[in-house]
Amino acid sequence: MQSVFDLVPFDIWHQVADYLDPNDYINLSLTSSKLYSLLKDEITARKAVKTHIAHTVEGKLAAANKITYREALGRIYDIREAIASAKPYSTSLLALGQEFLFNQGVICYVSNGQIRTLNILGAAEFEEVVDLKGVLGSYHSLSNGRPYANFKYKLLHYCDGMVALVCQPSARDSAWLLVIDMKLEFATCGKTYRVRFCRPLASTRNLFVRLNRSFMYYGTHSGRARHGHREWVLEGFNFMTCSDVSSEPIQLENFAGSEIGSTVCFEIKDRYLYAVSNQTSFEDEEIDWTSYYICVLVPLDKPTDIQWQRIWRRQHREGPINDNWTKLSLCVDQTTCQLTIVECRHEWQNGGSENFRINYSQPLDCFNPAEPVEGVCETGFASSPPKDGLPKYLPVNSLPDEPLARTLGPFSKPNYEPPKKRHKRFYHLEYTPEEAQSPERRDFTLSNTKFHTYNLMAAAFMDLVNDPPQQVKSFTTPPDRLRLRIGARKRHFQQYEMDDEGSGATMCPTPTSMSDSPPMRIEEGYQSCGIKMWPPNNAPAGLLKLLCPSSKAGKVVGTSDERFMVYSTDSGQSDGTKAIIMISFDPSIGLKHMKCLKPKSPGSLGPLSKRYRSDAKLSTAQGMLNTHPEPTWFRVEPAQYLRLNRGFWLR
Repeated sequence: MQSVFDLVPFDIWHQVADYLDPNDYINLSLTSSKLYSLLKDEITARKAVKTHIAHTVEGKLAAANKITYREALGRIYDIREAIASAKPYSTSLLALGQEFLFNQGVICYVSNGQIRTLNILGAAEFEEVVDLKGVLGSYHSLSNGRPYANFKYKLLHYCDGMVALVCQPSARDSAWLLVIDMKLEFATCGKTYRVRFCRPLASTRNLFVRLNRSFMYYGTHSGRARHGHREWVLEGFNFMTCSDVSSEPIQLENFAGSEIGSTVCFEIKDRYLYAVSNQTSFEDEEIDWTSYYICVLVPLDKPTDIQWQRIWRRQHREGPINDNWTKLSLCVDQTTCQLTIVECRHEWQNGGSENFRINYSQPLDCFNPAEPVEGVCETGFASSPPKDGLPKYLPVNSLPDEPLARTLGPFSKPNYEPPKKRHKRFYHLEYTPEEAQSPERRDFTLSNTKFHTYNLMAAAFMDLVNDPPQQVKSFTTPPDRLRLRIGARKRHFQQYEMDDEGSGATMCPTPTSMSDSPPMRIEEGYQSCGIKMWPPNNAPAGLLKLLCPSSKAGKVVGTSDERFMVYSTDSGQSDGTKAIIMISFDPSIGLKHMKCLKPKSPGSLGPLSKRYRSDAKLSTAQGMLNTHPEPTWFRVEPAQYLRLNRGFWLR
C-alpha cells in the first residue's frame, strides 16, 4: 500500500529539499524506500547542501567533486547524531607533550623542545617539526649567547599553517614574539626562510595573537588611560610587505574587559579584526538597566578606520550571573558563514535560588547591512548603525517609569533600552523545566568540570567532567575518571498559538516584544535530547585508561571544533609530560593505528581498512620537502601516534 508521501510528485520534493537541513533530509529519506531513492538524486541533494552546509568541510568537498552532495549531507547527519547521543566514533592518544593548540583540524604542540603539527582532519601520517633550539640559535639578537636551557616559551595561536609563540630568554630579559610558518606547501614557493616575524615585546600582559596568511595582530592589556584603568593596545603586521600596518600602536579606548574568553574575545575573519566585550563600562553603575555587547571592527590593512557598535545583551532584572562559568567566543556559523557571538553563562533567572546554564548566540551582522540570508531570522539587537571611531558612552533617550530613575544624578551614566525578543534559535537552556525538576538530574561542580564548551553546529553543551567510580574499598580514594557530558537539542514541529500581537515567537526570559521589529517568519521549535554521559559505567578498562592515563587527571586543558574534542591530561610520567587525547565524532576520519575496541557487530561500520583514509602520506611529504632548500631545523617525521599506538574505533 502506498503511503501519502509516495503520491507526492518528485518536482515538489525537489523544491522542498531547499528547506531541509541535513537531519531533516536524512530522516525524510528514511520514511520510505521511494523517498530514499528520490532523495539520493544529486541535484536535489545539492540544493540542501548549498542552502544549509555550503560552508562546512563537507560542503566544500562536495563542491570540489571530492565527495557527492548526498554523502556530504550524510556525514553532517552522522556527526550531529553522534554528538547528540554522546557516542563518538573513535578516540586516540595523539602525542605526549607540554602544551598544545588546536585549530582548523590541526593540532600544534610542543614536545622535547620541538614544535610539531599534525593534521588530524586529513588523517596525516606525518608531522611537520621545528627544532626550537635551531631557530633560537639562528637569531643571535634573541639568543645573545644565553643557554637554550634557560629559555621559556609558550604557544599563543595557530592558523593557516602558521604558529605564533612567545619566548622568554630569562626573567630579566624582554620576551620575544615569533611567528613560524609550518605549512609544508610553503616550501614550493621557493623561499628558504620560515620565521616570518621576530620582535621583542614591551609587555606580555594578557598577550594574544590572531593571524592569517596575510596579516597578524597582537595585543596586550597594558595601555594607560586617564580614567585609571588599563586598556587594550594592538599592533599589526603585514606578512605580504613585511612591514607594520601602522606607525603607532592602536589603543582601544573605552573598550572594557580584560579576560580573554570570559569578558573579551578577538578574531580575524576575511579582512577585519573583530573585538567583542560583554562589559559595557569599566565601572559598575549603581543604577543601570541594560547590558550590551561592545563590538569593534578593525580593518586589517587600515587600522585607523575603526568602527564600533553596541548590541543589546540582556536586562539586569533577568537575574545575577555566575561569572565563574561565563565563556565568550566568536565562531563562524556553518550555515550562514557569519561571525557569531557565542556566550555561555550560568544565571539565577529572575532572582531564583538556582542558577542554570544558558547558551546565547548573536550573529555579528551589525557591520554588514547587506540583505539578510534567506531563511535566517534577524535578531535586530543592534540599536543603530555602526559608528566611526572608538566606543564611548551614549546618552539614554528615555528612561523607564520607575522610582530609581528619579534618583539619577548629573554624573550618572545609566544604560537603558527596552527588552528585545529572543528567538529560540538564538538561545538554548541546558534543562527544560521538567528536566530541571527531575530527581535524575546530575550536575558537576566547576572544579570537576575540566572543560566546558558549546558546539554551535550540533546545538549541544559539551563538557569533560571528572566522574570517579564508586568507591569499592573503604579508606581508599577512587581514581579520576574522565567522561563526556553532553546536552543537545533537535528541531521539531511545534504547534504555535498566536499572542495578542499575532506573533508566534517566544521569549526568554522576559515576555516583552519589540515594537519596531520587522515581521518574522515562524521560528523553529526545539526538543531536548536529555543529558548523555560517555563512556558508560561498564566501559572496558583499556578505554578508561586511554581517556585518563594517570590515576589523577591533574590540570586538564581542552578545546574542540564541530567534530573533534582534544584535551591534555596528566600522562603519569615523572617528567610532567601531558597526554594529548582526541575524541572524534566523525565516522569518515580515522588514523592508521586504530584498532576496534569491541568484536565486530552487525551495526559496525565495516572493515577497518575501508574506514581508514589518508591523503597525507609520509613519502609524499618528504618529496615536497626535498623540492626546495629548507632550514636545518625544519623537517617532517612520522606522526607520534604511530609510535604510541593507542587508539580505538568505538563502533
